Amino acid sequence: MQFLLQNADNLRRLAYKSMQILGREFELNQLEMELLLFIYNNPDLNTAKDAISYRGFAKSNVSKAIESLVEKSWIKVSEDKSSRRIKRIFLRSERKAELERLHKCQCDILKNLFSDFKAEEVELFKTLILRMGNNITRALALLEDEGHVSYSS
Repeated sequence: MQFLLQNADNLRRLAYKSMQILGREFELNQLEMELLLFIYNNPDLNTAKDAISYRGFAKSNVSKAIESLVEKSWIKVSEDKSSRRIKRIFLRSERKAELERLHKCQCDILKNLFSDFKAEEVELFKTLILRMGNNITRALALLEDEGHVSYSS
């Protein structure tokens, strides 16, 4: 378990250090960049609730980041057509070039992660991660339904 935690922390540090230069250039903090990339990569998941649910960002931090990104003209926020309570986040087209640079940085990080993997190893990794995700979903459902998880098969 320790190797998993250490590598997860190292991945977080790699992402942070890799994006620092762009962050300074664009006057964005790490959360702002990650929020922009989340919306860039998932245009249909464009609410604060989506970012909180899928990325695990703290609600208060997302609210502050959205306010800051609106102020800095990176995003615009509009009411959903079906419900005024839902606010949709849209990337501003004027920032397309900068957003593409952020995305390229993110892609370069992933290329670095898999630099010495064979194509079939990358596919196996994806399969294992999906299986792990299914196990996590199942364990969470058990916790929510029964209050405990059994790890025996």
